[in-house]
Amino acid sequence: MQKLLRRTALVKRQAAKKAVARQGKSDSDDRKLRLNEQKIINISVRHDTRAARLVRREDWLLGPLAPKRDVGSAKETYGTLDARRLQSVDKAKHQIKDWGIVEGDRVVVVQDGHREKGNIGKVREANVAIPDYLLMNEVDKTPVRPYEVPIPLSGVRLVAPLPHPETGALRDVVIKELRLKKTNYAQLGGDDPPTRFIAGVKPAIQIPYPEKAPEEFEDNDIDTLRIEVEERTFVPTLLQPPMPAGIIDELRNKYSKFRDRHEDAFIAKKMEEDRVEEERKRSIRKMDTPLKELHRKERTERKARGKPVLSEEMLARIGELMAKNGSREPSSRSGTGMMA
Repeated sequence: MQKLLRRTALVKRQAAKKAVARQGKSDSDDRKLRLNEQKIINISVRHDTRAARLVRREDWLLGPLAPKRDVGSAKETYGTLDARRLQSVDKAKHQIKDWGIVEGDRVVVVQDGHREKGNIGKVREANVAIPDYLLMNEVDKTPVRPYEVPIPLSGVRLVAPLPHPETGALRDVVIKELRLKKTNYAQLGGDDPPTRFIAGVKPAIQIPYPEKAPEEFEDNDIDTLRIEVEERTFVPTLLQPPMPAGIIDELRNKYSKFRDRHEDAFIAKKMEEDRVEEERKRSIRKMDTPLKELHRKERTERKARGKPVLSEEMLARIGELMAKNGSREPSSRSGTGMMA
């Protein structure tokens, strides 16, 4: 049984390591994809910027003699943006800041350089040039179409109706920063949105979320009636299990290497196998030859005697031998010779 438990623990650790490695590779691939997309957008921006500077200088130098540029292939698309410029690059999850703004909130645009700066609402239209390969299989062949351009969350601020501190009349207030506080249910893993408060204001002022319109469902002839759904067709009792005994093997793989919960009969079987294996090892130890028994007896006696202790006579004899051998000069093995 212990062998099975060790195997299950080992398999789980290996699976966890593989999952971490796969997640790391997925994050790396996503990062490379984001960098490539941002690189393409930056190249397009630099190209358009250089072209705009050349056109501006040419128009300033030539004046009335400046060429007309909205002709030829650029007759209908001159002054528009490439569709790739409007494809925002998704940020990584750890780079996304929760601003507390959800769908349905009223916001004001504060992004510098945006034509809708200071307006309350959303950007609705932008003229975008559609590439030719996208027009081949479509009915509408117009090369310029309106396109909704997304605004980053950092470019908007929440607008909420708050009472005036003196008159009490409601007026729109631009909230610079929100403080989010998770509910107890969300802290335990629930999906409730955090409560929104205005940062730096005491007493705390809570900003409610916009009310969602109720979902409308359309009944069809093939739909199950509500009365049939709510009808109780099974009432469990203490004498009858809620499901057949064998259904658990269909829901959970009986032979999975990750399984760590087993039936009592299986556990008893494994414990019996462990007992039989232990008895086999004991029987093997009993089948010793006379030589092995003699060696075991000698090891036991040596262990019982402990480490040997030198007596005074033995120490004195060792000292005499060391003094005698130390006074003897080493013999010279090297010599010199002469050649006649």
